[in-house]
Amino acid sequence: MRIILVCITAWFVAQVIKVILNTIKLVYDKVKGNEVKKVTIATLFKLGGMPSSHTATVISLSTCIGALEGFDSTMFAVAGVFAFITMFDAFMVRLPVEKLTEAFLTVREAVLGKDVKKLKKVEGHTIPEIIGGFITGAGIALLYLEFSPLFPEYVSIFN
Repeated sequence: MRIILVCITAWFVAQVIKVILNTIKLVYDKVKGNEVKKVTIATLFKLGGMPSSHTATVISLSTCIGALEGFDSTMFAVAGVFAFITMFDAFMVRLPVEKLTEAFLTVREAVLGKDVKKLKKVEGHTIPEIIGGFITGAGIALLYLEFSPLFPEYVSIFN
C-alpha cells in the first residue's frame, strides 16, 4: 500500500507541475496577445503535456521496487518492462494518433463546418515530456524512500 501512495503522489505532483506550466504559458500568451486556453480544475486531470504523469507514476513504482527488492529482482524486471511499455506507448503510439486526430478534425471541420460536435483528442508525449515525467517519478520515489518513515527498511543511498 505504501508504494501505491508513492505512485499516487508522483502522478499528483506531475499533474500539479502541468497546471503550473500551463498557467505560466497562459500568462505569457496573454502578454504576447496570443490566443489563450483557460487553465481550469480540469487541467489537473488532463492527459498529455509536460511532464508525463504516466511516466512519473510507473518510474516511481519501478524506483521503489528496485530500491526495496533489488535492481536485479524479478519484481523490478516486471516493473521496468511495464514502465518501458508505458513510455513507449505514450511516444510511439499515442503521439502519432494525436497527430492523426488533429488532421482528421481539420478535414472534418472543413467538410462538415464548425458546428459539429468536437471530438475528444487523444494526446501523446514528446521525449522531453517523458524525460520530465521520469525525473519527477524518480525524484518523488527517492524523496519518499530517503525521508519518509513509511520505508524503515530502506538503506539510504547517501550513507
